[in-house]
Amino acid sequence: MDVTPERKRRDHDLRARAEVQDGYFTAAQARACGFSAEEMADAVVSGTWAQPDLGLFRLSPWRAGDLDEVARCCVRLDGAVVSHQSAAELHGLGHLHPSFLHVTAPDETHLRLDRVAVHHCDLAAEDTEHTGAFLITTPLRTVLDLADGGVSQWVLDEVVGDALAIGRLDRDELEAGCDESSTRVRQRVRRALSAWA
Repeated sequence: MDVTPERKRRDHDLRARAEVQDGYFTAAQARACGFSAEEMADAVVSGTWAQPDLGLFRLSPWRAGDLDEVARCCVRLDGAVVSHQSAAELHGLGHLHPSFLHVTAPDETHLRLDRVAVHHCDLAAEDTEHTGAFLITTPLRTVLDLADGGVSQWVLDEVVGDALAIGRLDRDELEAGCDESSTRVRQRVRRALSAWA
């Protein structure tokens, strides 16, 4: 059977979307690429797609990895970004060992998932970086989020110290980055920097 240019285009669009989401995509994303409900069901039956959750698919075969659950959560939350304690942990900053996966999602995201803490905020592109499987807040944005959140000063000091020690941030970048922040954030970041003077 000949594959039409339209079919090639939508297959390409879906693959491009899935490749930056660790192979995952939602039914809504597949529909946006032009797939019907019947075609989605056929893709699952044929083994072209796996369906790990209702309304969530993954290209088959796709190599499993240690962070599959993180990628799956970000896709289910429509492009959520790993942030706060979870971002610090993945960046190797501090020893937070969060009990929940912390993500930041736009205000209109209201899906609830077990063991996921959703922070609501619209992040700018420069506040995120791509891991190859999902987005994560940059070290700078991660420090600012933690300074604004409920972590202790001692934990923030450790995160900032690690960021400086491994070269993920420098003092000037951190000081400039908190210029637009609240007084509380600026004070907490300056205290953390003074601990590593």
